[in-house]
Amino acid sequence: MTDKIRVASLFTGAGGLDIGFSNLSEFEVIFHLDIMDVAVQTLETNAKADTDYVEEDSIIRHKDVTEYDGEDLGKADVDLVIGGPPCQPFSAAARRAGGIEGTESDEGSLFRAYVKLLKEWQPKAFLFENVYGITSDEEDWQMIVDAFENDAGDPGYHPKARTLDAADYGVPQHRERTFIVGIRKDFDEEFQFPFPTHGPDSPFDNEQVTAGEALKDIDSEGANDDPTYEVTSKHAYLLDDIPPGLNYSFYTEKLGHPEPIFGWRSRFSDYLYKADPEQPVRTLKAQPGAASGPFHWENRKFTEEELKALQTFPDDYILEGSYSQVVKQIGNSVPPRIAEVMAMAISEQLFDAGESDYEEMEPMPDDYDLNYRSRKRTNSEEYQRKARERLEELGLWEPSNERSGKQHGLEEFAGSGEGGTEQPKHSLMEERRATWNYKSYFDREKFSYGTEPDLGDEARAFNEESHLENDILKIDIERQGSHDGGDIHITLMPDEGLWNGVGGLEIHASNVELSDVFYIWDIGATEVIDRTRYEKFIDVVGHYSTTQLDYTSSIELDGIEDSVVARALRFFSDASNCNTEYTLIDLADKLDADPDDVVDAMKQLREWRYEVRTPATHATMPEGQILCTYPFPDMVETSHFDASIELDSLRQRVEEA
Repeated sequence: MTDKIRVASLFTGAGGLDIGFSNLSEFEVIFHLDIMDVAVQTLETNAKADTDYVEEDSIIRHKDVTEYDGEDLGKADVDLVIGGPPCQPFSAAARRAGGIEGTESDEGSLFRAYVKLLKEWQPKAFLFENVYGITSDEEDWQMIVDAFENDAGDPGYHPKARTLDAADYGVPQHRERTFIVGIRKDFDEEFQFPFPTHGPDSPFDNEQVTAGEALKDIDSEGANDDPTYEVTSKHAYLLDDIPPGLNYSFYTEKLGHPEPIFGWRSRFSDYLYKADPEQPVRTLKAQPGAASGPFHWENRKFTEEELKALQTFPDDYILEGSYSQVVKQIGNSVPPRIAEVMAMAISEQLFDAGESDYEEMEPMPDDYDLNYRSRKRTNSEEYQRKARERLEELGLWEPSNERSGKQHGLEEFAGSGEGGTEQPKHSLMEERRATWNYKSYFDREKFSYGTEPDLGDEARAFNEESHLENDILKIDIERQGSHDGGDIHITLMPDEGLWNGVGGLEIHASNVELSDVFYIWDIGATEVIDRTRYEKFIDVVGHYSTTQLDYTSSIELDGIEDSVVARALRFFSDASNCNTEYTLIDLADKLDADPDDVVDAMKQLREWRYEVRTPATHATMPEGQILCTYPFPDMVETSHFDASIELDSLRQRVEEA
């Protein structure tokens, strides 16, 4: 072919996808559109630069795609449309957080604006990129397919999707994204995604590119002393001891640390994650938290130039803005290297490119099994090895402890004996007494034992005594004041071993009401945290999504009137009933209650900050289902917990019944 393939780019961002296509002489990116100020500045700067990444005469529009009608181009002007809308509504983080997601969210509906422009311009094909979660919800995914097939004009487009890991295509970064290639139906052509160019799934003899290899020629002198790249999280001091390739889990009992700070799977995997120079890094994020990696193996943030290299941006490509704006642009972009591979495949299969100066992309059969997910699972043994080697370097791992079973956490991997972590007892053993005054859940004061604080209308005061007996932390709580109270007994026990020196929790609360359950748990959790090095109570038991339940719990009520909410509290205080979905009818049967009363009970538990999930609170929950994540309330003030959400869908179920 003699004419170039004309490309229009939507949701262009910093231009990562565009660079991949511009690197091939067959393509000409004639149009770019984005709403973000700094991204448009980046495009305009590079259009004026002495490079070919952004054509000087290309059209750059700074607009909201939903307000753009495609007036700059006509049906004869565009051969290919590329780009993908913001990925957050379909991401794993969004699914975990709940709320309105997918195609129902404002950002999720942006794909319809993309479809609108396909209808306006009628290109031969399109390349749409998004997170792998875009195909996880069948209903959302079918809406997207239907939009491409039926709403993008006549004759519409046949979409084909495949999730790929960028590390398998020469990017020094594990980045799983779903690519959708759509072909206009009247062309009656098929597209096959290209085989990986690197790694074990590739037919070529290319190893994956490591982070160390990608950064070897970058001059980062002075970065270690530059405050711009300093890790400022309150846990930054822990980063020094973490070996490259591991994260916060180095400080868990599971990986053998004698003084664990975190529970297993109690944080996201990028928390305190330090990159390994011998491997591709994990995904670069657009808006990482203060403790979110990947961090450099020299215990700092990556510099702008290092981030560009890890995302395969050219050295001479200019990214405008502050450090955080550069991080955001890179984290939102498609790595130019995998974009170039996709461009090669599209050029050869969908456009008669003729002779090419570029390597041929071998088409991959649709049923070819890519193993990037299974490779992630097999890395667990490597993590165990790294943790143990680092503990030995720090003098925190003794072979004799392993043989005698005193150091718990690596037995299932190292074949060592059974038993718990032997801890010095000092502060663990002491008896403690205090009085707590709560004006609200998160407004409390601690006084010397027996103090009678001035109680307002809503305040509640509790006397507490605690001690360790045979490794069990026993806490006695008595509410002050005259009221019609009873007793609440709570137990929380690990199946084996110790929680950093504490072998279980028993709480006896007297003269209390059912509505005191949050305060009782909060006092108990505070005592556990104070007697161990764990930062949060959730670190003690681990994240609810952990597949293996390794603790038991219960609550018993004495002298407290039986009610549906009391039964619901007892039911979900049994850990074996948590993290399981129940229909409203099933739960009503288990609680021996009317469905309408069960809805009221779920509402009450949420007011006591029990994380009861329904479709109204978490859009990913199946319709009519109820789930409680933990057998205790959410005691973290900063968590995104809204107890005021009405359980409308459950109410509707009751009405329909």
